[in-house]
Amino acid sequence: MRRPRWAALAAGAGLALSLFGGTAGPAAAADGADTPVSLVSYNVCGGWNGTENPCRSPLADTPQAPDLRAAEWAADAVGRAGLTGTDVIMLQELCKGQYDALLPKLAGYAGYFASRQTYGGCGAWGTDTAIGQAVFFRSATPEQIQGSSVKVTVDDERLAVCAKGPVRGRHTFACSVHLSKSTAAGDMHELRDHISANAGGASVIVAGDFNREPTDLSPALPAGTPVTGPLVEADAIDDEPTAAWVAPDGYTAKLDHAFFSTEDFHTLSATVEDPQLARVKDHALLRALAFPRKPVPGDLTGDGRPDLLAVRKDGALRLYPGRDDGGFGSAQVLATTGFAGAVVSHRGDWTGDGREDVLARIGPELYVYPNLGGGSLGAPVTFPNREGRWTGTAPRAVGDVSGDGRPDLVVQGGTGLWLHRGADPATGPSLPHAALAIGGAEWAYGGDLDVLVPGDTGKAGGEPDGLNRADLWARERTTGKVLQYRSNGASALPATGTELAGDTWPAAQRPLAVSLGDGNRDGLADLWVTTSYDPQTQQGGDLFFRAATTSGWAAPVQVGSGGWGYVESLS
Repeated sequence: MRRPRWAALAAGAGLALSLFGGTAGPAAAADGADTPVSLVSYNVCGGWNGTENPCRSPLADTPQAPDLRAAEWAADAVGRAGLTGTDVIMLQELCKGQYDALLPKLAGYAGYFASRQTYGGCGAWGTDTAIGQAVFFRSATPEQIQGSSVKVTVDDERLAVCAKGPVRGRHTFACSVHLSKSTAAGDMHELRDHISANAGGASVIVAGDFNREPTDLSPALPAGTPVTGPLVEADAIDDEPTAAWVAPDGYTAKLDHAFFSTEDFHTLSATVEDPQLARVKDHALLRALAFPRKPVPGDLTGDGRPDLLAVRKDGALRLYPGRDDGGFGSAQVLATTGFAGAVVSHRGDWTGDGREDVLARIGPELYVYPNLGGGSLGAPVTFPNREGRWTGTAPRAVGDVSGDGRPDLVVQGGTGLWLHRGADPATGPSLPHAALAIGGAEWAYGGDLDVLVPGDTGKAGGEPDGLNRADLWARERTTGKVLQYRSNGASALPATGTELAGDTWPAAQRPLAVSLGDGNRDGLADLWVTTSYDPQTQQGGDLFFRAATTSGWAAPVQVGSGGWGYVESLS
């Protein structure tokens, strides 16, 4: 399959996963997506017709041509299993003829099938007797699917079949697993390594027929090195069996499971159903739901708190993880050089993986640095068809200004302020629309206004407007006033901003000012400023937090001592 250029950025970057035993994940404030991702995992027993357990569909024995049998089976499967409308479908023990018949029945889906073995029973569905696993993505095209597979058993040729594709606007790495009962403890490191090498920062879903009960899973898939997104089971109730190996006892063990990366999903659930597609209840269908985590504006680390990026005068880029009090934890060095003079910002998910990314204008280029999880950054990519066009501008990611649900840029150029609307992040970072002038000459790059990006300001300076659009603040460098400009969608901002009551912070005394959004979790966007540094006395260069209130600004709180005079810019 053709691989989108930008999707390959972080492949092989070494995403570290502990596949099982994860915790509840980031704080509840990071949650908020309204619609859950739905998953079906089902061992369809496509080829087995043995005397002890003849589970293959009775349709295999009807007096029809194999392709007609397969078409009838596909229609039966879609109806009985309720596949239509499911976001991700994973099928195990699927014959190639069944896959070829099923895909046209799933309108709007794209899929990936892989196999390393054949089975005679699959001849009931076509001349190709390959048997394997498949993954289907709803609302996807074949060009968007990047498939791969890895051998995961030592005694036969069974695979974990994986594919990366779009799931509700974010890139997801989904693996359909089928193990043998004799899989030895530790063998599953192959799957863990495959995910680490190929997920590339995408959300991760692993489901299928593990042939192992819950108590066996930890030794089968041992925890790896430091985690960025552990996987946890959607349904941890052990008394819901999914497979029957000894007739006539019925379902006797829970051997099918669905796992989701906790950094990307929350509030997991699962149910078991019997679509009765087979003669014998060999496996039940597992249906799972998981709510995708909604990025918190300004949050790079995934803990639900806005974080601070600092560009030092030596070109180093540092990340300071936010706390609940407007302060920050210890710095993480993202780069030791290369960012001198850069315009850096971070608002919005530009790569479709549900994580906020970093944008940087370096020289004439504007780059997206994908967030791989925990704030670590992948290799940069330039915006298509926009190469070399950013000299003498200050482009900043601001969130969704236009209200179309997609991330946007505002750019201070030589003549004023411009809005560049972003594309659907599932298609990769791009700016497909013509730039719109939304501010006059007073906004020109290098002028008196510092652009601050507080997000949707809500109650700060007025009642919530309910539009979920990112607003702007501007600091007048000379007077120190902070002005609020409510978003006007894809139209020009108000000609005059609303001054936010309280102290003023002229640039001569407060060189740097930044808004990261809500720093103390009270629902109001806040402000951070630095104090000027005197190299003679070596005094100053501190960082202060200014919490917003409904009537102005709270008293300043020092959250950084010294050293901030060596910082060139904050975002």
